[in-house]
Amino acid sequence: MRSIFTRVFLGIAILVSANEIKAQQDPHYSQFMYNKLAYNAGFAGATDGKICATLLHRTQWMGFGGQTVNGLAQGKAPVNLVGSINVALGKRFGIGGTIVSDELGFETMTMPRLTLSYRHPLGDGGVLAAGVGVGYMQRTLDGTKLKALDPNDPKIPNIAVSGSALDVDFGLYYTKDNLFGILDNFYAGASATHLNQNQITYEFGPNRTIIDSKMHMYFVTGGEYQLNATMKLQPNLIVKKDPAKIQADLNCFLVWNENLRGGLTWRPMDAAVLLVGYQFPFGLNVGYSYDLTTSRIIKYSSGSHEIMLRYCFGVTIPKRVPVLRSRYTPRFM
Repeated sequence: MRSIFTRVFLGIAILVSANEIKAQQDPHYSQFMYNKLAYNAGFAGATDGKICATLLHRTQWMGFGGQTVNGLAQGKAPVNLVGSINVALGKRFGIGGTIVSDELGFETMTMPRLTLSYRHPLGDGGVLAAGVGVGYMQRTLDGTKLKALDPNDPKIPNIAVSGSALDVDFGLYYTKDNLFGILDNFYAGASATHLNQNQITYEFGPNRTIIDSKMHMYFVTGGEYQLNATMKLQPNLIVKKDPAKIQADLNCFLVWNENLRGGLTWRPMDAAVLLVGYQFPFGLNVGYSYDLTTSRIIKYSSGSHEIMLRYCFGVTIPKRVPVLRSRYTPRFM
């Protein structure tokens, strides 16, 4: 069993690494396994009957930018913040909400989103969920900090501009308690963000610039492999693709005693990632990751940092106990 699992896992890694790895429009998360609602609407409600709230903060490429040249600011490291809440509505429905704030250079994108999913049990013991997310994307660009080669370029704003548009996502998410007698808590998901490929217009004077949102596709899978009574492996894989680029993360955690974990992620041609975390018995999950850049950006950046907090709790509705009252009957009158 272990030999089969190892071969499959290494085979996926080789196939993934054969693709060219580039950046994407959507924010990137090294702890993607704890932030699935941000990119897969089908994950809504996949919380084992609990309510889960997640907060994740990422600082990309520390030291990249931030300097001043000729009195003009040159930007700073990209910063991303995402918060979400995920609720199971019985066994069939799930609802979730996310809000993403992504800061890249002098542009900021903010997007709140509401997600609804339907969960359908299958004959093999698994559950397949389909979800739809509807959000409102707003972008803001501080054009006063831009320095164009041509000051009269009609495509580069020289003032602060903003715009907004509707955004639609879709996702499928499959879960099964055990897969082939090898993996416990198996999951796999396929999703797409920006299905409507919205356009946001920056207007400044008689000029305008249009920002296109391209559709992004995601595939994610993972599970748990029990090594012994106290240790288990948690492999996770994500592949992200837009029409022109592809990126992948191949991850594996070692979990000890159901709470302490440490792991490594390999992102070909981009970074090696160290991850640590701890699951508290009262439902709080804390995680940290550090990305060591392996691309040419390593000359300018000390790496990327990410902090994750996740809290899950159950809600128990007390049963109503009927009040016993005396009743008169003809027999005992």
